[in-house]
Amino acid sequence: MKVNDFASLQNNNRSLIHGFCATFQPIPTLTVSEWAAKYRVLPRSGSSSPGPWRNEKTPFLVEIMNVLSPSYPCREVVFAKGSQIGASETGLNWLMYTIDVAPGPMLAVQPTNKAVERWSKQRIGPSLKQCDRLRDKLNWGDGNTIYQKEFIGGTLILTGANSPADLASMPISKLYCDETDRYPTEAGEEGDPINLALRRMSTFPKGKAFFTSTPTILGKSKIWTLFLDSDQRYFYIPCPECGEFQTIEFERLSWPKGQPDKVALACLHCGCLIQEHKKTKMLAAGYWKAHNPDHHRVGFHLSSLYSPVGWLSWVEIARMFEAISDDVEMIKVFTNTILGLPYEESGEQIAAEYLLRRRETYEADIPDGVYFLTLAIDVQQDWIAYEVCGWGIGEESWGIEYGELHGDLSVITNNDANNLSIWERIDQLRRSVYKRLDGSELRIACTVIDSGGWWTNEVYQYTKPLNKYRVYAIKGASVFDRPFISKPSRNTKNKCRLYVLGVSQGKIIVQKRLKKDSPSAGYCHFPDDEGRGYDAEYYAGLTSEKLTINLKKGKLIRQWVKPKGAANEPFDLRVYNTAAIKIIDPNWSRIARRTNFVKRSSMNQSSVETPPAINAAIDTDIIHQSVSKNQNQTKARAGLRNKKRGGISIG
Repeated sequence: MKVNDFASLQNNNRSLIHGFCATFQPIPTLTVSEWAAKYRVLPRSGSSSPGPWRNEKTPFLVEIMNVLSPSYPCREVVFAKGSQIGASETGLNWLMYTIDVAPGPMLAVQPTNKAVERWSKQRIGPSLKQCDRLRDKLNWGDGNTIYQKEFIGGTLILTGANSPADLASMPISKLYCDETDRYPTEAGEEGDPINLALRRMSTFPKGKAFFTSTPTILGKSKIWTLFLDSDQRYFYIPCPECGEFQTIEFERLSWPKGQPDKVALACLHCGCLIQEHKKTKMLAAGYWKAHNPDHHRVGFHLSSLYSPVGWLSWVEIARMFEAISDDVEMIKVFTNTILGLPYEESGEQIAAEYLLRRRETYEADIPDGVYFLTLAIDVQQDWIAYEVCGWGIGEESWGIEYGELHGDLSVITNNDANNLSIWERIDQLRRSVYKRLDGSELRIACTVIDSGGWWTNEVYQYTKPLNKYRVYAIKGASVFDRPFISKPSRNTKNKCRLYVLGVSQGKIIVQKRLKKDSPSAGYCHFPDDEGRGYDAEYYAGLTSEKLTINLKKGKLIRQWVKPKGAANEPFDLRVYNTAAIKIIDPNWSRIARRTNFVKRSSMNQSSVETPPAINAAIDTDIIHQSVSKNQNQTKARAGLRNKKRGGISIG
C-alpha cells in the first residue's frame, strides 16, 4: 500500500468514527441564533450586508432559529413571508449549525435543479468558505460538489423538487424546503414533492423540517396551507408613544396621495403616526405571539413591512403601491412578495354544470365508503335548510340528503305529535336511521346549527341539553384569516357550547375539494336522485359564491361575494358539515388500517353515534365491533339507547 493511500484510508476511518460518535451526542444547548452570532460570516456574493452575522439587525429571526434548534420540541417549522426578510439566510444558518453541532444526513430542496445550481454557487459555497468554524469539518475534495456537501458525520444533498429520485432516496434527519410555492404539483409519478421528502425523515424521531416561501395563489399555496395548519405566530411590536403592542399592517400605512416619501404607520391604539426610523427599536422590543397555540407545527408569518431599516423601506413599498393602479398582475405580485399573503384569484368559481355531470347512483341510503354522518342546519327567518353528509377516509364526502323545513321557529315544542314544531322535526331528523345495501345502519354522529343570524337564543336553547350528544351551535367569524376550527367557548347566555368558525377558510377548503376530478381524500360525491334534494337549484347554490380581491380606499380587501338574490345555503351547509366532521376528528389512519381486513358488512356502524360525547374526538374503535359481538348486546342496549338518545319529547 502506498503512503498516500494509507493516509487517505486513515482520514476516511477518522471521518467514520467522528460521524458515529456524533450520532450519540446529547442534545446541544447552543441554539442556532447563538451559533450564527458567533460563527456566521455573510459573503459579499449574494448578501447586501456582508460581514459577521448580527442578530440585532433582524431580531424577528432569532425565535425562528431557536425553534429550529434541537432543544426545541417540534418537528416542522413553517415560515410564510414577504421578500427582503432574511428567510434564506435563516435556512443557511440552520444548515451550517447542523454541520457543526448536530451532524447528520440533510436534504435541501429548491424548486428546480437550475435553482439549486444558482443557490449552491452564489449562497451555500461562498458561505461555507467564509466560515472558519467549518473549515476542518468539510470535505473539500470530491465530496464537495454543486449537489452535495460532505462533512464529518453526514452529508448535505441539494436537489430540485422536480427530481423524484433524489427526493425518495436515502433517509435524512434534516429537511430544508425553500420557496415551496414554486414546486411542481407532483414529482414525476410519485406525488407531492414535500410529502415525498418528508417520508425520508420517518426513521429519525428527532428529525426536523423547515419550509419557507412567499405565498402564491390562495387555495393552491403550499406554504399558506402549512401555515394555517400551525400555531400561526405573528410578530408584535410596541408603539413608541403609548407602548401598546401590535402587528405592522399595510392598511395602517398612511401618506398623502402622490407623496409616498411622507409615509408613516398609524398606531392601532393611540392613532399617532410612527416614522420608519423608529422601527429598529420597535423590532428589538418585539415578540412572537401564537394565534393558534398548542399546535404541533410551528408557523411564522412576516411581511416585508418588517424589513430592517436600510433594506426595503416603507417609502419604496408606498411607491410600489401607488404604481399598481388596477393591474391584476401587479396586485398579485404586491400581495405575494410584499404582504407575504396568498392572492385570491378574482372571480374564481366552479361551474354548476361541472358538478351536475359528476352525479352518480347510490345503491342504498348511504354508499359503502361512508363511516360517519353529520347534519348541518342553516336557520332563516321562517324556515331552515339542512343537509346530511356522509364521510369516508380522508374526509371523502357523499351528499346524502338536502332539504328545507318551514314554520315558526319561535316555538321550541308544540307537544303535539300531529303538529310538530320545526325544532321537533329537526330532532326527528337528527335521530333518523340510514341503511347501507347490506342492511347495516348508521345514525347522525354530529349536528351543527347556525346561530349567527335568526333565532340565536332558540338555537342556544335547543342545543344546550344536547351538547353531550354532539349537537352544537355554530356561528361564522368575519375575520378572513381566522382558522376554520378552533376550541369551542361557552360565552352564551345559557352557557351552551359554541363553535366560532373561520367560514372564509372553510369555503376555501370546500371549493378546493369540489374541484377534485376523481375519488380520493376530500373528493365530493353527489347522488343522481333528485328526490334527495340534489337538483339543478342545489348546484347553483353550491357554486354561487366567488372569491375576489379588490382595492377599496387604498386597501386590498379579500372577500367571498355572490350575485344579488342568489341562494347560497347549499355552500354554507357544506362548509358547516365540513366543520362537523372536523369537530368529530376521527382517526382516519386507524380506520384505514382496520378496513384492510374487516369488511364493512361485519361492522357495527350504528353504535358510533349512540353514546354521548365527552369531547369532540371519538374513539374510532367503536366502529369496528363485529356483528357477532353486537348481537349479544343488542337486547341489553335497546332500552338504554332510547333513554340516551336525548332530544325533545314528541309524544
